[in-house]
Amino acid sequence: MSRAYDVLAPIINCGVAAALLLVLALLIRGPFKRYWIVFVYAAWELLATLGFTIADLMVHGTARTGTAAQQWYARAYWTNDVLVDLFRFVLVIVLIHRASEGSRRVSGWALAALVALVMVLPFVLFELQPRIVQIGSYSFPFARGSWFNSTSELLNFGAAIMNLMLWATLIASKKRDPVLLGVSLGLGIVVTGTALAYGVRHLMGQREFAAVGYIFMNLTQLAGWAMWCRTFARAPRQKPLAQPMVPSS
Repeated sequence: MSRAYDVLAPIINCGVAAALLLVLALLIRGPFKRYWIVFVYAAWELLATLGFTIADLMVHGTARTGTAAQQWYARAYWTNDVLVDLFRFVLVIVLIHRASEGSRRVSGWALAALVALVMVLPFVLFELQPRIVQIGSYSFPFARGSWFNSTSELLNFGAAIMNLMLWATLIASKKRDPVLLGVSLGLGIVVTGTALAYGVRHLMGQREFAAVGYIFMNLTQLAGWAMWCRTFARAPRQKPLAQPMVPSS
């Protein structure tokens, strides 16, 4: 299965990159001001996807031969993975706050406190067990892969649960924003698929079948970005700035 993943991964990643690029283009044409944080997130995802795909092809980053370049690739990959998962959680919180505009039922301070709690929780629940990593002539402490896996799983499950709260807020709203509904649906597909993929990897436990989780995760991400493309393609375009009137002579 790992060999199949080595073949399929670059193809799926190219599809993911194309979908994210289309999302950015549609956002610039459409509701950029209202969903600028979605633009920032999609740009980050696009750059990370392209960067790690190219780096993997150049240094064979997913191989286990343990060269210095592959070790740098692994550390950068896992660090970015946790940061992206945290960004997704924050994005859901921002969308919840936006959906509750004009309502006192959801406090902005409470949502901010929730984000702060989630940032601290992995360091409380999961043992870091840092080890000194030697890469070339550099040595520094770095958390083990199990901590990154558990943290990413926690963040994505948390984002999936909060996305259900977002849906409840949107359904209860008298004025439902179809664009916000589409963004929530696409993000829900991504975080739920990612959380389930990590669960599959934990249950299977065998390296030979670990690729199943990655393929499932990449396919759900592609489905989520496709939903965003569909949503922003149907969103109303931005109104052009009014040109100042030139008085006639």
